Amino acid sequence: MDTKTVYQLDDQGRYVGKTVADRSPLETDVWLMPSGCITQAPPRAPAGKVARWDGQAWLLEDAN
Repeated sequence: MDTKTVYQLDDQGRYVGKTVADRSPLETDVWLMPSGCITQAPPRAPAGKVARWDGQAWLLEDAN
């Protein structure tokens, strides 16, 4: 597989959607991560909530 699903965050750490990272053509087992992305999938947010990454874990917060 030459791509990997990663999860895009906004500047406040809120989940905004999925995107892909590409495998590095120069290094084995290294992925070229788009800026603001992480590999840990967010939880499903119920109505009125948003998922926010705090740097270590996902939090569910009220949507603004």
